Amino acid sequence: MMIVHLFFILLIPYVYMINIIQVSVSIDSSNSWIVQNENEGFIIDCGCYWEHGLVLGQKWREKFSNGTLPSFIFLTHTHPDNILGLVSLLNELNVTQLPVYVSNSGALNEMNYWLEIWRRINPFETSILLDQRQSPDQFLYNDHIKVLDRPLTIFNNEQIHIISNFPTAESIHSSMIYIPSIKALFTGDLVVVRSHLFVSPSDTYPDSDNHVCNWIGILQSLSCTFSESTIIYPAHGDGPSTMSFIDTIDTNIRWLTYMRALVFNSCNTTFVMRILEDVFRNYSNIEQSRASLANRIPQSAMAMGCKCSQNSPNTCGGLQPPTCQFIPKNKTQSLESIAMPIGCIHKKLFSSCLRLEIKYSILFIILLINITFNIF
Repeated sequence: MMIVHLFFILLIPYVYMINIIQVSVSIDSSNSWIVQNENEGFIIDCGCYWEHGLVLGQKWREKFSNGTLPSFIFLTHTHPDNILGLVSLLNELNVTQLPVYVSNSGALNEMNYWLEIWRRINPFETSILLDQRQSPDQFLYNDHIKVLDRPLTIFNNEQIHIISNFPTAESIHSSMIYIPSIKALFTGDLVVVRSHLFVSPSDTYPDSDNHVCNWIGILQSLSCTFSESTIIYPAHGDGPSTMSFIDTIDTNIRWLTYMRALVFNSCNTTFVMRILEDVFRNYSNIEQSRASLANRIPQSAMAMGCKCSQNSPNTCGGLQPPTCQFIPKNKTQSLESIAMPIGCIHKKLFSSCLRLEIKYSILFIILLINITFNIF
């Protein structure tokens, strides 16, 4: 019986339930995530509006009524809809400071760029949904958000993998978080689930197209880096139960591929959006892409030789976008046969997870044998 107890003790850290709680509000399409067990936890992303941070703080206090604070907050990217909720979160938790991290200094530069834009187009002092306490004039974001300079460990010293060395997504400086023991992948703006379908931050050809091409490549690389049982937790959209890992990746690739082909073949933004809305009708916030697409239509089509005039023509005689190594040359070719993707992200991740699964599977088998032996 002592052997049985010993194996139970060995397995406790991994049987110990890790809960993931999605936090969102109706006025904000962004997600925050609370990752916790009964002793500790951390937060991923903070949402946008004042209400989001308040709800996030309330959900945290429901789980930790003893006053335990988040071990840290990690921001997958620094768009305003990801960081502004930090102010009301701190307010709700009744603290002035928590460890808040981004993966690199470029994320801080991008944060300051977007804060300045929001200050101009959506002044904090007059906004209905924002609070003036969120203004960079009153809250010094650079004093609170720091570049991560050490490995992050939690839950019995499990390392939290920060993945940031991949071509850019909707944000110029994006990151993902992977928790091996529960196969949870927090994708930030790289991948969405039934939410706003977006375009790259670059508006001028050829940078805009190179960005989208590489984005497709990195999406493909997820399939060779992570197993099909990986669970995606996006910064925008539904929780993980609605679509499988493969279906989610495939839909995001199809969106970028469709969008890219249409942009290079039309002079009419309304025409392009109508087709995209029809093809991806389950994605409720596709409208959020309209402004960015309008910036490159008809410029992208004209770059391919289309003669655009006053939003015409709707299609430019079958023009094709430039060659992208991650997209098949003929439309009937399966996405599975596309050229090899950009190198797999952190190949060591998968092998280390495999060793972990094998190790504890063996322990569990031995445990069952010992239980059976004691019964009979």
